[in-house]
Amino acid sequence: MEDNLNPLGLARQPIFDRDLNVVAYELLYHSENGESIAKFLKGDQEACNALINNFTSIYDCGALKSLPAFLNVSEMFVRSGSLPNLSRHNLVIDIRQQELSSELIKNITKYVDAGYRLVLDDFTYDPNCDELLTLANMARVNIQKHSDEEIEQHLKTVSRFKVTCLAENVETKEEYEKYRKMGFRLFQGPFLSRPTLVEGKKLSSNQSIVIHLLAALQDKEVTPIVLADITSRDPQLTFKLLRIVNSAKYNLPNKIESLTQAIVALGMNEINKWATLLALASNDESPSELIRQILLTARMCEFVAYRTEEVDSELAFICGVLSMLDALLEIDQETLLDQLSVSEVITSAITRYEGKAGKLLHAVTLYMVGQSSFELPIEVQEVYSSSYYEALRWSNEAMQMMEGSHL
Repeated sequence: MEDNLNPLGLARQPIFDRDLNVVAYELLYHSENGESIAKFLKGDQEACNALINNFTSIYDCGALKSLPAFLNVSEMFVRSGSLPNLSRHNLVIDIRQQELSSELIKNITKYVDAGYRLVLDDFTYDPNCDELLTLANMARVNIQKHSDEEIEQHLKTVSRFKVTCLAENVETKEEYEKYRKMGFRLFQGPFLSRPTLVEGKKLSSNQSIVIHLLAALQDKEVTPIVLADITSRDPQLTFKLLRIVNSAKYNLPNKIESLTQAIVALGMNEINKWATLLALASNDESPSELIRQILLTARMCEFVAYRTEEVDSELAFICGVLSMLDALLEIDQETLLDQLSVSEVITSAITRYEGKAGKLLHAVTLYMVGQSSFELPIEVQEVYSSSYYEALRWSNEAMQMMEGSHL
């Protein structure tokens, strides 16, 4: 897979404990021209892209540990309430210390009550921030900006609160030893580790499909089945949704076997939040003919399954999508499946054509290249023929919807 890895617009910098174990990492913005790495201080677009890429992209196996990610967000981002309900072990909200309105305090309190941890960035003690310190878990102190006397006073004052202090911009071993003795419990800086680019496979979602999904979500009566139908028109969006469900917050007792099941697991409110972030982060690339082939195969599997009643139709659709998605993403199938939490039924179907779903997928694949129709009974041939033409019509409509945003 390494030849197909590319920068995700992300960099990360480890955060160490007193024993120099990596306990978290900070997500940083890497500019498209490759010239700079910075916190997300230019606006919410970068924060949305970071969140989407961190939780929906494909990483080389073992490249990222399941450690908390510090995400720097703006006041507007906090006010919007648009952060999805990720596990507190996945995401830490990092916000600059500032003069806070009662409304912002209220919004931050909601996140803290929901289980998020809060980091105060670029911290300098001020009595006006006492209310914020009662909500925060950590305070990040830039040790290059303050004298030792000022830092010692910060630590003494902050000790009244349940706040862990992080020494930022540690440049030498001597500084690490000094501030460790001074009482800091977390450390970050070039002496320990410089920011490194995150490589993986960034996925793009079609803007038109995502907007269609957002529009449908405005209807309070919309059903998971309708949302699954919209999502199914974009294979990469389908994959992203499955990756999101596979995050720690959405651990399920059973493996996913359908888009509807994934949407029910997330819930309407979470789907709305993720769709909003996807709309902001979409690259809106033109759809390829391979996407058409994936849609055609998946939809035909679904129609044949529905009419023969031997395989669940939604499971058949997922098998059709995942059977060819590795080619679209230019990665090996094993890496693809490592990113998901699909059932063994799906895994064995798409890798070995085993089980009823695998036999159906194999038959549809052969039919589409003209190798199996003569072996099918007449009545089954009719099912396959009508399913093919209905799937062709549906896939063409889906492609037109994608292409419409490029006209």
